[in-house]
Amino acid sequence: MERAQATNISILVVGAGIAGLTFAIEAYRKGHDVRLFERRPTAETEGEMILILPHALRTPSQWPGFMERANREALPTRSVYRKHDGTVVLDTHFEANQGHILGIYRGALHNLLYMYSQELGIPIEFSASVSKFDETNGKGSITLVDGRNFTADVVVAADGVGTKSWEVVVGNKETPVSSGFVLYRRSYPEEVGMQDPDIAREFGDTNIGGWMTFGPDAHCVVAHAQGKFSYLLTCSDKDSGNTEDWQKYVPVERALNIVKGWSPGLVKLIEKSPDRQMLEWKLMWRDPQPQSVSPRGRIVQIGDAAHPFLPTSANGASMAMEDGYTLAACLQLGGSGNIPQATKVFNHLRFERVSCAQKQGFKFREVVHKLDPDYVKDHPELLESMSKNWTTTHNAEKYAYDNYASCVEHLQHGTPFKNTNIPPGYTYKPWTVKELLRASELGLPDEDEGQWL
Repeated sequence: MERAQATNISILVVGAGIAGLTFAIEAYRKGHDVRLFERRPTAETEGEMILILPHALRTPSQWPGFMERANREALPTRSVYRKHDGTVVLDTHFEANQGHILGIYRGALHNLLYMYSQELGIPIEFSASVSKFDETNGKGSITLVDGRNFTADVVVAADGVGTKSWEVVVGNKETPVSSGFVLYRRSYPEEVGMQDPDIAREFGDTNIGGWMTFGPDAHCVVAHAQGKFSYLLTCSDKDSGNTEDWQKYVPVERALNIVKGWSPGLVKLIEKSPDRQMLEWKLMWRDPQPQSVSPRGRIVQIGDAAHPFLPTSANGASMAMEDGYTLAACLQLGGSGNIPQATKVFNHLRFERVSCAQKQGFKFREVVHKLDPDYVKDHPELLESMSKNWTTTHNAEKYAYDNYASCVEHLQHGTPFKNTNIPPGYTYKPWTVKELLRASELGLPDEDEGQWL
């Protein structure tokens, strides 16, 4: 990799997930000095199928060899949409406005990013849990649970919704709001599923990247590739508590009660879960947070630490990667003498776009969950809107380069500046989760000005 001229900016990245690793690689390319801290003991991770949309793939195409590796791990673009009894209503390919879509297992993408970062020599420390974030006028710092303290010019919190950086960024952590939905998920080796003739018949074709099944008040996505099966069943959650737990295993009977009467292959796919256990993930919403940078500009949140997405949005990982490209570019443009300026420009360039993308995810969730499968056959554009909308044509790195100077003028002198990385024709308006949920409950149309699709 050819690096830009050294900026002499030191950066600590907390969290070596997709957001943290993506940023670390791009920060290295931009000439920054970067170091990673990860609370888990190893780089190994699991996860079901995710989609990385074109806007998140433009910068990695400049990382030598990376996209070639990613494409070798890619799932097929062909997708099948079915009724809950297994009847196929649409057999198509995922396509985007510009560029291509990368369907990939989360664990595979994470491993690619980790291995690439290590080939570049980016240092990472595992089993390093952060107990505190802090900043002074000239530095950011982290304190680990073992008492060690580290300082740098910038600290990037990429450690998810559980980050402790909120205390220094805005002074408090917002309480999540239940979306009213829960996700049941599990992955396991394909040989376990292929032994069953119903599973093999319905989901044995490895030329298909994914199956989406629409049922009463629920929908399920199944993937079969790279030697394993995975499923994600989203359904209404009668327990509206706001407890978040990403490692909670529950008996498969909870999901089987939801899919009773569905196609035999899908029912059996869930039944085959190892030890008849699956992960239960209550889907929680948070209101858009305009502030993701600390008052002195030395602590910056990216990815889920700043703006969590529901899995059904199909854009959370892509937006987290965009964060990394934007922040690395802003720091390069600002230079070592203007770090607070650079991080605040980053915040201003990102907030409205990400907030609109979160709302787009809600719109798509409404479409998917309330969809009449028979309507899909003649109106595939409803599903294509996930990958053919205003978000996918963006180039975050170029946008930062093109708009940095004018954004600085706006923040410092109040000169006019309007972000153009949101839906065309739309003027940003604040919104809350409760407003969207209330409108959904009342069946009110979710209409916004501008071109969202």
